Amino acid sequence: MNNDGSIEQKMFEARRRTLRIVLVLSMIGSGFYFINHTITGIAQPAMKSAYESGAIKLSEQMATYTVAIEQMLETPRSFFLCSALLYAMSLCGAIFMWNLRKSGFHMYTLAQMLILLIRVLFLGRESLPLGDIMLTILFVLYYYISLRNLGVFNRTVVTEGPIEEKNNDDEE
Repeated sequence: MNNDGSIEQKMFEARRRTLRIVLVLSMIGSGFYFINHTITGIAQPAMKSAYESGAIKLSEQMATYTVAIEQMLETPRSFFLCSALLYAMSLCGAIFMWNLRKSGFHMYTLAQMLILLIRVLFLGRESLPLGDIMLTILFVLYYYISLRNLGVFNRTVVTEGPIEEKNNDDEE
């Protein structure tokens, strides 16, 4: 039986290592967008007034980005600030999942769904590419399957190592 426990432990560690690799991607993405949207939300009014007053001059290479810059300046500031909070929530969820906490999955999933929703509410349906929806669904499904395989949804307290499932028939 000692050998079986060792195999189970190795499988548990391999699954956990794989989960952590993908979680790093979520942490990088959520962290980057949290910083990006926070800075944009804070600086947008000053950037908008500088752009409108002509204090900011675009070079010829940057002229191709004029439309994108003007769209960003016309986007409501509250969109960036709300998005920053949701990306912070997504980052926290990923950190909780790193520690095999079930609440992390729920927090991450809720944040990702709200990020998609807030984008549609503020910017319209055409602003939501199909790829973003598919990537969100893919990550959420991966996390669900990985955490389920690690036994996170079968228990209330996280322990190190594989989970031994209780059989309620033995107790009677």
